[in-house]
Amino acid sequence: MLDSLAGVTIVTPDLDIAVEAYASWLGYVPDTISIAGDELAQFWGVPQAASAKIAVLRPKSGEPRFIRLIEGQPDPIFQPLRHYGWAAAEIIVENVDLLAEHLRRIGSPFQIIGPPAVLDFDFTDKIKAMQVVGPAGEVLYLTEVDGEIPGFDLPKASSFVSQLFIMVLGSPDISAAADFYATQGLDAGPLIKARIDVLSHVHGMSADHRHRLTTVALNAKSYLEIDAFPSTATARPLSSIGLPCGISIVSFYGTVEQNRAQIQIGGAGEWLEILP
Repeated sequence: MLDSLAGVTIVTPDLDIAVEAYASWLGYVPDTISIAGDELAQFWGVPQAASAKIAVLRPKSGEPRFIRLIEGQPDPIFQPLRHYGWAAAEIIVENVDLLAEHLRRIGSPFQIIGPPAVLDFDFTDKIKAMQVVGPAGEVLYLTEVDGEIPGFDLPKASSFVSQLFIMVLGSPDISAAADFYATQGLDAGPLIKARIDVLSHVHGMSADHRHRLTTVALNAKSYLEIDAFPSTATARPLSSIGLPCGISIVSFYGTVEQNRAQIQIGGAGEWLEILP
């Protein structure tokens, strides 16, 4: 059974560059920098990752959800938002407009692919977000929430760029993806239709196309969003260290047998790490 989000693992071609990007531009603080090692690599089932450099970072506020970066080379076919699996990590921020100004500066390693805009939801106009691509080709949604949202228990930012709170999953079949989480004791919410401009752009769709999505509520003010990806999306390729390219693994706290961490594969091919 899954309880709440713990963190995310991203495969990046140059660990030092990625750590510097998150530290200097998003204010994330390196917790540990080391080598993955045999134990972790064997647990993941990818022994070739044992010698990879790895770093764990957390928000400046000290909130516990982590971003774990591991060095590996992407498959040449990998492109942001073109593959099923973990499509984006959503982070709560204090002021998305000021953050956009910051990330537009010369030398920024985060490319803005969707400028700040109020999200296209029928039930609220209090969520404003932008989308960026980071040094590993990972997509981040940087989101400001201005007030209470009916039906959602969202966190408040505790630093300029605060903690991870939503993971976005791209799936060819929302129902099949949601069924996996139902086996984990989590029911999906109602179907929502909304514009996702960055997704439409990548797949050559009309700007006014409304994509189908649903959400899954976890504990500790964390969520999953499951998006129906266009038929032009493909399976996520593997990196040189055997982990999926880009956003590779999402870690959850949950109930596991014998109190030992587990790896599971979800309905859209996504990798989950379940921690006791």
